[in-house]
Amino acid sequence: MFAIRNSLTLAILWILLFLSGIFWYIKKTGKLVKVAKEQNISSNQLKTSQIQIKRLTEIEKKHDELRAQWLNLPKKIISADEPSFSLSYINWIMSKNNLNIDFDFVLNATKELGNYTKFVYTITGEGTYNDIYKLIWYLTYEPILYEINTINLRRTKEDSGLLKFSIKLQGFTVDSQLEISDEFTDLRATNQSIIRMQNDIFSPLVKPKPVIVKAQKIGKPKLPPKLPGQINVEKATLKAVTRNSIYITEGKSGLVELKVGDPVYLGRLVRINQKTNVAEFVISKFGKTQRIVVGIDYRK
Repeated sequence: MFAIRNSLTLAILWILLFLSGIFWYIKKTGKLVKVAKEQNISSNQLKTSQIQIKRLTEIEKKHDELRAQWLNLPKKIISADEPSFSLSYINWIMSKNNLNIDFDFVLNATKELGNYTKFVYTITGEGTYNDIYKLIWYLTYEPILYEINTINLRRTKEDSGLLKFSIKLQGFTVDSQLEISDEFTDLRATNQSIIRMQNDIFSPLVKPKPVIVKAQKIGKPKLPPKLPGQINVEKATLKAVTRNSIYITEGKSGLVELKVGDPVYLGRLVRINQKTNVAEFVISKFGKTQRIVVGIDYRK
């Protein structure tokens, strides 16, 4: 009896140990499967992250290369509020470089071209040849892209050394999302080259030398000579007065009849007064006019 009871007790212990072992195995196996799954997921995530890191590294490298190319390009298109930017930009060029130019700025056309917009402008005004030349130079060689289509120059009617000009040019702007640099947000000069003075193509190649005129001594003014038959009323004597004419003589000359309007030396007879026996003359001497009244026995 004692042996059977020990055997049963031992069997039960073995069964309990077996069941405990199975339970422990199942529990550990579940944890191992879970860990294996998590390890697999982490491994996949790691591989994905490594791929993304590699791609990000390549993108950053490409970005740096493109940025370097952008910054080193001789011309750039920026995102700007047109046409106000172009007008302020041209004003800034003139102010920065002391260009004395009066001009008008007109927007002619706007055209959408994919990721950028083209604006066509006309600048008309007046200035010296060298100032206009410098304006064209800065629009051409400054980094912000402008394309000059036509230039017309002509001399003003007045000989003032000024030219009338008309410049047709194109400006460009890109979508703000495409702008990769804010370097040109604030206007600043980038090309500080010294531009040499240019010969005005409208000036004559051979300029006449000034003629030096020696001052001439001016003598006293002389009265014009007296024509034959003319009476000098300042030396004449009135002999008779009628209703329509007078009779007058000078020195040894004979008697001369004069009517109103007839010429005398330096003037003419303008009035006859038969009641008072006087004749009135108007003469001009050295640009001054004077009246002379001659009576039959007097002169005043």
